[in-house]
Amino acid sequence: MAPTEDSEFAGLKPIDRTHDDPFVQRGDDSTTVSLGAVTFDVARIGDRARVLFPFLTPGLSFEHFALAPQHEVREGLANPFSHDARPDAGVRRPLVLSDGALQSLIDQSWSRRDRWRAFQPIAKLADHYNADIGKLPTVLHAYLEQNGTQPYVDSTVPDPRVWLQLGLAADHVDWVGFISRYASEHPSTRATTELLFLLDNVAQGSLDTLLSLMDIDPKEDLRSTRDANGHAYDLIVDIRRYYKAELARKGLTSADALRTHYDAARLAILTGILRTTPNGYRASDARFLIGTIYWRQQKPSDAVAAWRDMTIDPSDRFVTAYSGIVTAIRDAAGPHGQNLDARQIRRIMEYEHGRWVSLASDRLRHFGYRFDTF
Repeated sequence: MAPTEDSEFAGLKPIDRTHDDPFVQRGDDSTTVSLGAVTFDVARIGDRARVLFPFLTPGLSFEHFALAPQHEVREGLANPFSHDARPDAGVRRPLVLSDGALQSLIDQSWSRRDRWRAFQPIAKLADHYNADIGKLPTVLHAYLEQNGTQPYVDSTVPDPRVWLQLGLAADHVDWVGFISRYASEHPSTRATTELLFLLDNVAQGSLDTLLSLMDIDPKEDLRSTRDANGHAYDLIVDIRRYYKAELARKGLTSADALRTHYDAARLAILTGILRTTPNGYRASDARFLIGTIYWRQQKPSDAVAAWRDMTIDPSDRFVTAYSGIVTAIRDAAGPHGQNLDARQIRRIMEYEHGRWVSLASDRLRHFGYRFDTF
């Protein structure tokens, strides 16, 4: 039997639709909420309230992301309606772009609030050009490096940040569906590897948004929303109640437990990259991220096991950080990194975080934003 996925949202496990809609019925005046000069699409968030956090519920159907080498996939009865049944696109011509045109494309696809919409020109290129040769993998790499997860900081009130993050979360199922379709059509290609790194990035953004949602007290923190649109306020209260119940049902009653749940999903993605990426393409980046997850979980032996096989590739996204780790492991005594200098690793992690903040700050200023503007 073909692996199951939801009938509406590709890449997700089937959604249980047997229960009544747990969310408040919204009137015509609840379609948007305006906070200062910014207006947020409340209706879209409400329509996708059940799938705002797909890594939590219903969960990803990882079988549809081609995370196993093709020779490991057992032959069986094919589902004619699955993504795998679509024609092979390996004969597509390579994408040709000058460096200036590539950067212009990346800049055009930058957005603070509507990232999925802004990504569409790149998505169209992915559907028309070769997944392995040419500039398509470079475009996807540059998109994540320059336009990936952005810092969001409250200004005077938390309402705009909360609504912005929920708006981005409403698009996560679109990212998941696009990546699952593309990966199943183009398994073990460089473009798919880049998109799987993007999926890992989506998981990190999803966790940040869910933690933020659980951390707010609507009565105290969302007064501006309540004053601007009572229906929108009721919706966010219901969303928060729904996911709090989901977390309790799954036994994820602490922030650490929730992080561990998301870590498991990220590890599935990243280890899948190691199994399927062609000719070791960006394998060291995947090993770096796997090791950082284990290091944060205080599993240094597992972290060193992931890091030990890293080899330096100047084109990798995390090459500066993982080069330092390679040196630290080489200088440490003990076969499992028992004497690895934890302070040195911590400095490397802090440097990498600072590099991301600096790049994000530069990009925000380039487009006229700050961390606290939306």
